[in-house]
Amino acid sequence: MKSARREGSRAPRFVSGGAAAVALAAVLACAGCSPPGAGKSAVAGGQIAITDPVTTAQVAALGDVTLRMWADQAEKPLMKSVIPAFEKQYPNVKVDITYKSFDDLVATVVNAASGSNPPDLFQGNIGYAVDGALVKAKLVRPLDDVAAAYGWITGTGASTLAPARWNGSGTAFGTGNLYGMSPISEVQGIYYNKALLKELGLRPPRSLKDLEKALPAVKKAGEQPIMLGNSDQYAATHIFSDLAVTEQKPAAIRDWIGGKAGSSFVTAGNEKAAEMMADWAKKGYFGSGYDGLSNEDAVSRFAKGSGVFFVGGSWNGATLDPAKFGFGALTTGGAGATASPWHISASSKVTPAAVAFLAALHTPKAGQEILDTGRLPVVTDGVKGNNSLQSQTLDALKRTIAAGTQVGYYDWSATDMLTVMGGRLQEVMAGRTSGADFMKSVQDAWLRARGTR
Repeated sequence: MKSARREGSRAPRFVSGGAAAVALAAVLACAGCSPPGAGKSAVAGGQIAITDPVTTAQVAALGDVTLRMWADQAEKPLMKSVIPAFEKQYPNVKVDITYKSFDDLVATVVNAASGSNPPDLFQGNIGYAVDGALVKAKLVRPLDDVAAAYGWITGTGASTLAPARWNGSGTAFGTGNLYGMSPISEVQGIYYNKALLKELGLRPPRSLKDLEKALPAVKKAGEQPIMLGNSDQYAATHIFSDLAVTEQKPAAIRDWIGGKAGSSFVTAGNEKAAEMMADWAKKGYFGSGYDGLSNEDAVSRFAKGSGVFFVGGSWNGATLDPAKFGFGALTTGGAGATASPWHISASSKVTPAAVAFLAALHTPKAGQEILDTGRLPVVTDGVKGNNSLQSQTLDALKRTIAAGTQVGYYDWSATDMLTVMGGRLQEVMAGRTSGADFMKSVQDAWLRARGTR
């Protein structure tokens, strides 16, 4: 499902049944197939184990080769600097990268990975429709050895690897073997209009409690408290998740999203968050007509001065003027996740080059380049914001990772969860259904996805 939010100012990522289901069916047919070279080493998939960082000499030993890659077109700005530097460091390697729209990528990458000439390195998508299918069909190389060799499992951003960990059957994620890594991270929180807050005599909220105090004051002053566009149904789920993570242990949310047996969405924390959403809607804190407004339009209106607050993700900040807007978190950190992981094909003949490329993405230098191109890096060591808004967002990300509240997104939990959860949450906010019924509907969808209901 919307495994990682789309970067920039675009909507979050998700995969609905259609094309993803076709791709999954195709790869399951060959799930028992062994990739070329199986049995040559202890690494699943038959590839040589990585025990130390790859050297220039090891990559040179491959001879003149091409590293074939597939990536989301959102990666273009970053790759303009990373690829030339990589090819300079490894002159025997030519990078051949194919960019695809996100929708096209998630609809075709599983079939491409199962084909006779798969890309060596490619982006997937967190969740069952793409990454789960890749793991289940044994199409991607485990990266536990790589992560250990490069220190990723203990260094900055180690906790961000969790969404790319899967059990062997590809039916649950969050723990298990590591099959991917992402250099891009995301954080959710609250944007605020500096001038309007000053005019109203209010301080920037630093917690949910602060926000709750500010909302009635903003409404009384005749301003719209929270700008919201929820026609695509995901924006309200972002606000819900920010509220929910303040009311329960983050680990319990991660377990449910990852499909851990025995997990439940029916919790006191989720019910309180749902009731808060209904209460805020009833009091007019979201204004009117929000279900007919897109998130992009809401961000645009907020950027032009409508609304005092906007609750959303770091990808929304690209269109906001740092001189006019600030960013804070509703929790110790803020809810959030990593973006689409990179995977190495289980049948790649140039694995050392692919590993070296992943390593190039997981450095402070790459982290600064990621921030400079408008997103947030997993590796934050030595990375500095170029303006106040960027610095505030980066600080919130660091606190989020440290607090363990980077739980992921609820709609990762099943391929139809965004539709179920988003639609039912709209009904909660409209006063047509209760928090208890909302939770039951969501949990039923979760159980159906696991064949237990």
